Amino acid sequence: MQTVTVESILEKKATHALGHLIYVVRDEALVFYVGQSRRDVVTRFWEHLQAPSRLGQLITLNAPASHQWSVDFYALADCAAYVQQKSLFALQEWQHFDMDMAEQALIQVMRPVLNHDFNAKPIPLPGRYRGHAALNLPKPETPLSAGASQAATTSPQDRIWLNRMSLQGWVYEKVGVNGRLQWRHPSGKILTEAEMAPYRQAGKIPKI
Repeated sequence: MQTVTVESILEKKATHALGHLIYVVRDEALVFYVGQSRRDVVTRFWEHLQAPSRLGQLITLNAPASHQWSVDFYALADCAAYVQQKSLFALQEWQHFDMDMAEQALIQVMRPVLNHDFNAKPIPLPGRYRGHAALNLPKPETPLSAGASQAATTSPQDRIWLNRMSLQGWVYEKVGVNGRLQWRHPSGKILTEAEMAPYRQAGKIPKI
């Protein structure tokens, strides 16, 4: 795998990634997009910026911070750990998969914000990024907005804690058919309300 920044591509410091077929655009642990190209993946990435595609719009709307986002280029061999394959025999090693299978597997595991195909539940774009309205993306409920509905019963200390949680990137969201509430951090860490309660009572932020 080869990793560069959006800035290095814009400044043409990264001009090609021969042998790499899949590209992943992310900000730390938050994955925005997974794509593929049978041509050079750097050239394909440039097309996103010039069109611009939804990915290109997201990068433009969040510039200049987006210029520090990472772009990972994967060769097929790099994707092997993500692709689940069934063998005809229990002890047979089966390592045959193509670019389409690799892309689908990465999308299913990484749940990128912008991919729709093969992505049952894309990760919502956190509120600290721009582009929700332009890209028709749902804006997740933040700790501040979650606390606003309980303003009458929320103490000043609790509002300070909610603000600190929001600044740290924590998102308060409903999941599942039953609307279960949970807290999610961009790093991927998830805590239930019960697990978060001791931190809230103590006014502390969970360690990542």
